Amino acid sequence: MPRTTELEKIPPMSEVADTLGNDSRLLLLRSILDGEQSVESLSRITGISVASTSQHLQVLKKANMVVSRREGRNILYRLQSGPLRELLDALERFVVFHAAQSGPDTDQSGAAAVITSGQLKKKLKAKAVTLIDVRSRGEYRKSHIAGAIGIPLDELTKDLGKLPRNGELVVYCRGPNCILSVKAVALLRAHGFAVSRLVSGFSRWHGDRVWS
Repeated sequence: MPRTTELEKIPPMSEVADTLGNDSRLLLLRSILDGEQSVESLSRITGISVASTSQHLQVLKKANMVVSRREGRNILYRLQSGPLRELLDALERFVVFHAAQSGPDTDQSGAAAVITSGQLKKKLKAKAVTLIDVRSRGEYRKSHIAGAIGIPLDELTKDLGKLPRNGELVVYCRGPNCILSVKAVALLRAHGFAVSRLVSGFSRWHGDRVWS
């Protein structure tokens, strides 16, 4: 059997890069690193719609990056065996390296703009921050962090005029893997706001909450 040369590996490497070159697919892969998840569960924790989640998972399955099995009415997805976890870790290390080389002022991804629960509690107590819940209005009405205002991500652009220009903003969504807050940070930073995101998200908040 002829040996594959280094040059011949380039096209399949490019295919892998194309598959991973999507925010949603990378987020879904990260969300199943620790075990199987259903489509509905992945949609809930990432903020990606069920339809889009299913479509992206099919792309990942076709690329032999995830496998699935049926359990009752649910289809569960897990990582394919192989060095995919190491590949994701390598990508993350490179992003950290690149950000350190570029400096925080040139990072437009919003990835470095994070705040912990402890830090947020202190800022809320001092009334030094405007806290924004970017989940759906239904989720906000059901329960939210005390002191937060509810502005869903898809309504954020039209409500920019309601936000303080000179103060600090903090946004949060469902949990640490929810992409809504990452997108909110990028949008607000693009419009000149000083903003960070609650890295743990609402699901891991242990401070005061408001319930409907």
